Amino acid sequence: MPTGVIVVLIVTLASLALIQWRVVRRWSSRPARIAGTLAGVAAAALTVAAAVGLLAGAGRIAPEGVRWISAAGLTWLATVFYLLLTLLVLGVLWVLTRLVRLVRPGFDGAPLRRVVALAGVAGAVAATLYGLVEAATPRVTHTAVPLASLPAAFGPLKVALITDIHAGPVRNRTFVQGVVDRTNAEAPDLVILGGDMIDGTVAQIGEDLAPLRGLRAPLGVFAVTGNHEYYAGDAVNWVQRWRDVGVRPLVNESVRLERGGAAITVVGVNDRKGAPPLAVDYDAAFAGVDPAGFALAVAHEPVQGREFAKRGADLQVAGHTHGGQLWPFRYLVKLQQPAVAGLEKVDGMPVYTSRGAGAWGPPVRVAAPPEIAILQLRAA
Repeated sequence: MPTGVIVVLIVTLASLALIQWRVVRRWSSRPARIAGTLAGVAAAALTVAAAVGLLAGAGRIAPEGVRWISAAGLTWLATVFYLLLTLLVLGVLWVLTRLVRLVRPGFDGAPLRRVVALAGVAGAVAATLYGLVEAATPRVTHTAVPLASLPAAFGPLKVALITDIHAGPVRNRTFVQGVVDRTNAEAPDLVILGGDMIDGTVAQIGEDLAPLRGLRAPLGVFAVTGNHEYYAGDAVNWVQRWRDVGVRPLVNESVRLERGGAAITVVGVNDRKGAPPLAVDYDAAFAGVDPAGFALAVAHEPVQGREFAKRGADLQVAGHTHGGQLWPFRYLVKLQQPAVAGLEKVDGMPVYTSRGAGAWGPPVRVAAPPEIAILQLRAA
């Protein structure tokens, strides 16, 4: 069993046991104790269901037939996250009330902590329910990207950026088909798949990506790996699966596109966490690329833009961050990545970071709606 799944199981089940021992069993009302115990049993069952979902995402078990279990358990993890935030707030409040009692010995902070605890529980449930609805359908976003270096004869260029579908434990072929249909409705010139399309192995969920065969773009459909393509140890097979469904992988390589008598180069590299034979190699990707020409760089993580900027790329498109997915995670993402969502700059080079079409882990998004990004590139 993967270490991460073991940690989730131990921490969550231990926390539930502690609550049962220190809180529920001390309640004076027998009906309340029974209700609290039943709630604890339900929470433990959901935690085990979450482990099933995480195992499916790691490729250890096939998701078919257990998707509803995975969905319930992984959704519960979002509630757990917000409950943990509530506990953090209560801890800070407990310290503050202790300090107040040094000045006012008769002060009782217990009523305030109870109100905050109840509000936190209600807020955790409300945030999870809201996030389920928010994550269900990716919205199509439109962003104008003026670029002085884009050949005027080539633009305007409509690029569809699809990242982070995470088909597998929860999302299936139907979800992927919906993403394809909404993308085609935008009539893009070029489609980029920015990695983390799946969670699992080709043998288990390869057919879930079959709808990608229906993507339509006159300049082509290209893809790069994300970190999740590697997690189940099946990255090589996933790259081949893309070829099977008509998607051109960019494995540390470039492709020249021509239109209207002008040309641009699309440069794609593997994810920086990739291992041989699909490790990242920026120099190989830029071999033969005209430094004076326009280069659209593609990599899963926006932090990879630092390498692209060194090599003179004009724009990078990325994913990976999910825009934080569950507020306030976006502030932690900023500690690791130089860009979180939308059009920003990395070392002076514009980078568009998609929030992604799906979700990893909990099928829940709070203040980070999923997207299919449509970028309108034009000569400034």
